[in-house]
Amino acid sequence: METADVVIVGGGVVGCALAYQLAKRNVDVLLLERAALGSGSTGKNAGGVRQQFSNETNVRLQRLAVRMLENFEEEVGVPADFRQVGYIFVLTRPNDVEEFKLLVEMWHQVGLEEARWTTPEEARELVPVLNIDDVLGCTFCPTDGIASPADVTAGYAAAAKRLGARIREGVAVTAVDVAGARVTGVSTSAGEVATRVVFNCAGPWAGEVGRLAGLDIPVLPYRRHIFVTDSFPEVPRTTPMTVDFATSFYFHPEGDGVLFGMSDREEPSSFNTEVNWDFLEKTVQVAAHRAPAIELAGLRTAWAGLYETTPDNQAILGPVEQLGGFWCACGFSGHGFMQAPAVGLVLAEQLVDGRPELDVSAFCYERFARGGLVAERNVI
Repeated sequence: METADVVIVGGGVVGCALAYQLAKRNVDVLLLERAALGSGSTGKNAGGVRQQFSNETNVRLQRLAVRMLENFEEEVGVPADFRQVGYIFVLTRPNDVEEFKLLVEMWHQVGLEEARWTTPEEARELVPVLNIDDVLGCTFCPTDGIASPADVTAGYAAAAKRLGARIREGVAVTAVDVAGARVTGVSTSAGEVATRVVFNCAGPWAGEVGRLAGLDIPVLPYRRHIFVTDSFPEVPRTTPMTVDFATSFYFHPEGDGVLFGMSDREEPSSFNTEVNWDFLEKTVQVAAHRAPAIELAGLRTAWAGLYETTPDNQAILGPVEQLGGFWCACGFSGHGFMQAPAVGLVLAEQLVDGRPELDVSAFCYERFARGGLVAERNVI
């Protein structure tokens, strides 16, 4: 029977980042991905990287992730294509203005001093296609930006392999073996593996992996669409990621075109990743108001991926107390790619050293049983 110190279930960017950090610490790691690396949500996201969150722990986690992406090529050996073009949150409701002004104060207190309040006119200087007729104010952070999910995932996977991690694609986990209230191994489509630690990095399928271990992991999948235009010089590559907070509509430069999307807050949970072309019409209606020029662009391509959403829109990180050896790194609610570098580091430190440089206990699994959840409000 094959053995491993740690088995990681899921070969998206989070699983690959974790595999790298564990292998770097001489842990015998086996990562299992039922399809191809990065073929799930990782390969279908918008690539955004931001630090402007409402939860202080998320801000600290993201500041760490940004530093790691800035130094990615030096550490991992390949570029992350991290372009720090910034993020702008466009605010049109008085209550959002009040809340974000308080958030700017919090961001400064935790060290994100470059984030700032901007007037509508200043925002239009940064994003000339922006319609500011109904805009009350904006926040802007110049160190936020866009990176390549494919490059980051492949970079971590290759570095993990160089350090001795075993990565298997096309291998599905079919059971998590348990004895005496702790993990003893996993059953897979390729055979049995004995291990005392399993990490659930299965993204939208994290709930299903939890059930294999007899656990209720509260992660539900929700479809999210992304559309990309033909060449569109009105939005140059230096344009910040722009988020219309009230509607969740966002856009950023992608190649010589524009990538844009929006949440459908009325759509129920499902694993459906077919493109709903009727939703394009709804999205373009919002785009026509917020950035009218985009309505004139031709459409090059579109796809749909899945958010892995929790009841409080916060990740689930760390060990599950009721089942020894079962750890979670899932439920990122749309923030998995941007948080992956920091999450891989912090959880590896927690497992190996017991002393992570960043306390993420606020994101423990047990919070759902305790109640009193505090939701992350800055969710797109």
